[in-house]
Amino acid sequence: MHHKIISLDSWNVHIPPSLLQLPEPHTYELVNHTTQVSTPEAIQDAVRDATIVATTVTPLKGSTLAASVTPKLQLIVAIATGTDCIDTDLAAARGIKVANCPNANTETVANHVLAMYFASRRHLMQLHSIVLQTDEWTKTFSLTSALNDPTGSPPMTCREETVGIVGYGAIGHRIAEFCRALGMNVLIAARKGASASEGRVPFTQVLAESSVVVLCVPRGPDTLGLISAPELQAMPRHALLINVSRGGIVDETALLEALRAGSIGGAATDVFEQEPSGAGKFWREGDSPLLEVDAAEAGRLNLLVTPHVAWCSTTTFRNYLQAFKRHVEDWRAKN
Repeated sequence: MHHKIISLDSWNVHIPPSLLQLPEPHTYELVNHTTQVSTPEAIQDAVRDATIVATTVTPLKGSTLAASVTPKLQLIVAIATGTDCIDTDLAAARGIKVANCPNANTETVANHVLAMYFASRRHLMQLHSIVLQTDEWTKTFSLTSALNDPTGSPPMTCREETVGIVGYGAIGHRIAEFCRALGMNVLIAARKGASASEGRVPFTQVLAESSVVVLCVPRGPDTLGLISAPELQAMPRHALLINVSRGGIVDETALLEALRAGSIGGAATDVFEQEPSGAGKFWREGDSPLLEVDAAEAGRLNLLVTPHVAWCSTTTFRNYLQAFKRHVEDWRAKN
């Protein structure tokens, strides 16, 4: 059988043409889309004759998965940890197998969390801007006060921190390992509303006792709006919130209000309700509420933002490609 493999997001994760080794008599051609396919019509045109589709963020939903549009489609591989962009129910109804690449970015995301923690606790971005864009250092001689939290206290060190990890999958495990190695106390949160269990601390207790809260939960009905105004009010004023999960887990309007009120010590996020999103003077109605700030205000609020790149590294790319290769070759060997 001859397979037509369509890689919709090769502008993001490029698949080498020689990656796959299919058993005889199977052959394949690979079409890499190196620019984004954005409209529903363009997506349908791109995958119409495909037997296998690889996607990272381009949606495969609704009429795209109708038998009349993709009659030959048999396998979808999400080159990502989750399958948010795929209607898995529609695929299952048609007998289309859906696979993803869990744990491929574990090490990288955990690294990004540490980078966000140090940058936020030490106010690195604000200090960088003050030194390069103002004469405050020469005027005041010392800029140590720029590192203070909302209570006026200087920054804590790792051995003083208590890190609450919300979401204890592979990424949460690795973050916990890093934090313990740095001398931090680590609390693992139970599900919201659940009581304590072996190794897990009630969610509300984690918020109340943690100086750093890290979110690494999947997006789903149980996690949407997980952190809103009441949860932010429950956190200590010196606490940092770090989000590397998905947009929608945090109420971004509530977070911005909490930062402006000095209710928490800072926040760092790699994910947003709207992606991509304008920010500052480029912000438009419908963009992420959290990004309606400019760089100066973000510095004052101790708000650090990155554009959903926590996953990106040579290790992750290698893991993604090996997972894609394994999924396709194993599927073909069994069918």
